[in-house]
Amino acid sequence: MRAVVPRSLAGLLCLALLQTPPAMGASDDVDVHAYVNDSCIIADEPFFVPKASTSPEQTAKFLPLLGLVVGKLAELFINHEIQASAERLKSHAARKDTRYAMTREMNLYRAEFQPAPAVRLNGSLGCMTIVAARFQPESTDCKGAYVPKELSRETMSLPQSQWKTSRSDDSIENQLRRADICVNGNARAVYEARFEFSDDGTAYRLKDAGYRIDTLLTTPDKRAVRTALYTLKISNPGATEQREVLSSAWVALGTVTAGSRSSGSGGDSAPWLRVPPMSAEARRSYEEKSRAQHDVMGEIDALKRAMTRNQRMLSGLDQRIAAASGDIAEGLKLERTRIAVQYQTQTVELEARNAEYEDLPHTPMEFMPVTIEVAVTETESEKKAQLVLADLIGNNAGMVGSAVANAANGLVSRSVAASDVIIDSDAPGPATELDRARARYFDALTEVRTGAADGESQRRLGAAKDAYNAVRRSLGLEEVK
Repeated sequence: MRAVVPRSLAGLLCLALLQTPPAMGASDDVDVHAYVNDSCIIADEPFFVPKASTSPEQTAKFLPLLGLVVGKLAELFINHEIQASAERLKSHAARKDTRYAMTREMNLYRAEFQPAPAVRLNGSLGCMTIVAARFQPESTDCKGAYVPKELSRETMSLPQSQWKTSRSDDSIENQLRRADICVNGNARAVYEARFEFSDDGTAYRLKDAGYRIDTLLTTPDKRAVRTALYTLKISNPGATEQREVLSSAWVALGTVTAGSRSSGSGGDSAPWLRVPPMSAEARRSYEEKSRAQHDVMGEIDALKRAMTRNQRMLSGLDQRIAAASGDIAEGLKLERTRIAVQYQTQTVELEARNAEYEDLPHTPMEFMPVTIEVAVTETESEKKAQLVLADLIGNNAGMVGSAVANAANGLVSRSVAASDVIIDSDAPGPATELDRARARYFDALTEVRTGAADGESQRRLGAAKDAYNAVRRSLGLEEVK
């Protein structure tokens, strides 16, 4: 199953900081920030190619790569518009072995209109980067101090997996500056996880993309060993403190110590979890705001279906005419002429509807605000880590895990229901009742507009319109006239 590749928007969605409780001891001066981007800040840091080259062949080979790298960076710094609504977790929810990042609202779904109206998971959910450090003031701009990862000339001719950098500052703090994440001193720890989405957008998983732990968050002891994990909750931002948890994901890192490093677990062992469905309120808002696009595209799709049927009928008539004679052949030819004229009418209508659709607004829209909550836990044993997961995630949502080593594998198998797991053979979900009713209505409308407007076709149109309006009323949408 291929993961959906994040699209053009690549904003930095800072989930901001949450001050940790005084009981945290050794790391009271460290904050935890989480960032969601279209790509990983550390794991996906691109190479820059040296500007000058003595070989024209090398210049031609590497300049296109330089252009791609610059393009990615330009997109990375486009701010993503979200509704910021931050609040601190309540003190009774804090654990002594857990650090929390502040919750923040963002829109889970994104509607796009090219080539046709479609609503899918927000494309900016590509990678989550969690940073534990002392941060500089929010107004600080450190992008200008970033030293790019310039490709060393000695490794230019080698495969990309063997490339090395010639830059003087290869620190994690310098890499963070690329995303304007400005820290004082050394970062205590950095973790990254990739979001992967199924082709049909109905499932996702969270996969470890690497970590670097300079100092444990819960103890200054350099020799101490901890079992580390981090969790992500997606909740419905309700008016009360008791939010509805829509989905939970976690990554277990196994045992770590000060100085632990990893470039990611790799593999496809993480199970798939069904994504939170679009809420009724968000679906209603989407349908209302995109009605013009849906109506015109409904006509376009109906015309295409009608033209396909007529093409098949013309092909069948040609075969029958070739085998017939006399009055039967003449009658078949008349029918063929009628269908051919209808097909040409539909072709003209399709061109007009396509031009009309191109004139409609195509600016993407976002729907369904959700609250994202991130927590990092370091506990003394694997057994305690499993208890922490049960406590943090609870029984009100499914779990998806990425286990490094063998940590908490048993918990995964017991906690993920079979109905929550999507496998490669699963087909995309069926069309909604509204989609089906819309298609039947525009099929009937196209038949009346481009075919013989007899009493039977008018009756079918009336019945399809009534059924379409009944579905629209049930969803609180305006009826078609």
